[in-house]
Amino acid sequence: MMKLPSRATKFTSAAGYVSILTLPVIAAVLLLLLGSATQQHRIQRQWYLQSAADTMVLSAATIMAREFNLLAIVNRALIANQVTHGQLLGLSSWYSHLATAALRLATVSSVIPYVNVITRYLATMMQRLEQPLQMMIQAALSMQQVVETVLQTSQWLIRSSFAMLIPQTLAEIARQQQLTHQPWVLLHSPGVVEFPWLWWRAVTPTSATNDEHLFADMVTASQDPFSQNRSYRWFDAGLVKVEKTGGSDLQVEQYGRWSWQALDTVAVHINLLFTRQEIPWGYGAAYQTNAITRLTHDGFGRSRAINRRTSSMALSRQKNYGVIQAPHYFNQTALAPSQWPSVILQFDGVVAKAGLQFSRPEPIPRKDGRQERANLFNPLWEPELQPLQASEKLILERFI
Repeated sequence: MMKLPSRATKFTSAAGYVSILTLPVIAAVLLLLLGSATQQHRIQRQWYLQSAADTMVLSAATIMAREFNLLAIVNRALIANQVTHGQLLGLSSWYSHLATAALRLATVSSVIPYVNVITRYLATMMQRLEQPLQMMIQAALSMQQVVETVLQTSQWLIRSSFAMLIPQTLAEIARQQQLTHQPWVLLHSPGVVEFPWLWWRAVTPTSATNDEHLFADMVTASQDPFSQNRSYRWFDAGLVKVEKTGGSDLQVEQYGRWSWQALDTVAVHINLLFTRQEIPWGYGAAYQTNAITRLTHDGFGRSRAINRRTSSMALSRQKNYGVIQAPHYFNQTALAPSQWPSVILQFDGVVAKAGLQFSRPEPIPRKDGRQERANLFNPLWEPELQPLQASEKLILERFI
């Protein structure tokens, strides 16, 4: 008689068949999980490398912006240095005209009892103080020449040191990010030439003798009211007026030679019915490089137009304070947005780009209301991350 299989035997056989069928499913799930984990690790690694590249290239742009801002600050300091020359020469001619005016007053009032004592003492004191004052002005002008040399030298040091600082900084960031095994390269946009070969040409040394009067115009526009125009009316009694004139002018001679000149006068004008008389009362003049040989209508606070005779007499009392050299500075006149410097960093399949932008903050608008153009006279440069252009991507794919 045949014996039928038990229920337990049937269950065991069924479980064995199920186990065999689920093994491929489990293996596939494991492979899927392993692939997902690998892909997740690759994505995290790629994100980490991209963040590191962004940090490195933004750091490079930050140093570039700081260099531009430092050059702009030094250029401003060079302008202030030149304005100081005009102020010192103006002080010299202004005091000389006061000394001659005091001497003339003492001469005129010599016949007036008691008054003559005061005016004579005043004239004597003015004469005694003039020589020490002129020596102090000469020393101050010499010091300004030293300051100008230091400022010009500092710009050369800034240019040479910052270009070397950028690769060192990026190497340090890579070390801190534990990416020393990753070879990286910093390129000039659009990505063909390695940094810093084109950076040397981004800003070039310029002389104020051949910059189309750019620096001279900046200095003239920056003059303070005292050095720019010292003309006003001292006294007005109708028929009798006392006119004070003066100013400090920067002259750019032929071939770009610079001269600072200052002139001050004071004269009494008597307006009668059929005649006008100008009585010279005080005058003084000072210069660096070239003496004043001719007077223009608008020069020195319109001295020639107001006190013509007295201004001519001032040319005979010019004080010579040596020679002044036209400044040398770093500048780039063509700074359209398309020419603002930018760099590209590439390593291990990631690319990042950063560059400079010039922007005046809204809380600090220009007084004239005009839009500020990119220049190297205002330290308004800042770094920014930038997207790659299509042309840059094509160049990087083909040549890098």
